[in-house]
Amino acid sequence: MLKQVLRLLMAALVVSIPYVAAAAERAARVVDPVKAWDNHFKTWAVVGVAVYLIVTVPLIYFVIKYRRKHKDENGAYIVGNTGLEILWTILPMITIIMLGVQSWAVFNDLREVPKDHVEVKAIGFMFGFEMYTPEGIMTLNEMRVPVGNVKVNLTSKDVIHNFALPTFRTREDMVPGENTYLWFAAKEPGEYPVYCAEFCGAGHSSMLAKVIVMKKDDYEAWVKSKKSESMTAATTPEGKGKELVERLGCLGCHGIAGEVKAGPAINGIMGKTEELEDGTKVVVDEAFIKEKIANPKAKPIKGFGHMMPPTMLANEEYEAITAYLKTTK
Repeated sequence: MLKQVLRLLMAALVVSIPYVAAAAERAARVVDPVKAWDNHFKTWAVVGVAVYLIVTVPLIYFVIKYRRKHKDENGAYIVGNTGLEILWTILPMITIIMLGVQSWAVFNDLREVPKDHVEVKAIGFMFGFEMYTPEGIMTLNEMRVPVGNVKVNLTSKDVIHNFALPTFRTREDMVPGENTYLWFAAKEPGEYPVYCAEFCGAGHSSMLAKVIVMKKDDYEAWVKSKKSESMTAATTPEGKGKELVERLGCLGCHGIAGEVKAGPAINGIMGKTEELEDGTKVVVDEAFIKEKIANPKAKPIKGFGHMMPPTMLANEEYEAITAYLKTTK
């Protein structure tokens, strides 16, 4: 009996060896994650359906055929079937080995970054993404890259986020104090959605971004334009304020087009009367903005929580932010 079982186990391993070798060879070369995950899903779907049918169809047949027909009827006492028991042990083991090896190979595919890639960076915060191009240009909730392979270095400012690119079948956690990465093959110009796939707080659902894939000539022209724009903006208080609002992550919680997120919209807020939690009303001016940034819990606006962290800035930076806010309508 024991020898028979050992022979069957050896047979299962022998059957699995070619699949293991093929998967190992596949893991050693770079594969498009989209194709890898799609094929992986199809394989698991086929196996899942097959197992379901193999189990369920006989189950329904036996339930009907061997149902109790009379209240005094007793079923036959069956001790077991050694052959069947060995079979339903060996076959699942072979299946699990094959699926496990394939999963391992796909994982390796996703960790192997092609040599011909551009390298960008994304930093998660509550509730948005800071994106940095290879040239050091920072954008908020918008990553621009040229057509080709892209490696994204990831981290977080506060809590764990997850940088998810469903179109490219890839995602990775953004962990405070740690550096992680993912890569994707941007083959066609276009806009592709980015989501945070890790529940990170009250504004999680609004943590949306996009990857804009551009032709190389268009990308180079955009980089040149942004550098020129940045140099011009840096010479005015309004431009400096806009850069600060973006860099500090304010737009992750505050809308700039009238939309209410985790915090109130900031466009047109200067001079506006707001009601505080204690029922008093205040006019939003330079002094209120400065106090709100430095000590957010001092005068909480009614209807919003206390998630905003305090930020200490130089006086000229406060002035730049209020100058920028005055330009928003």
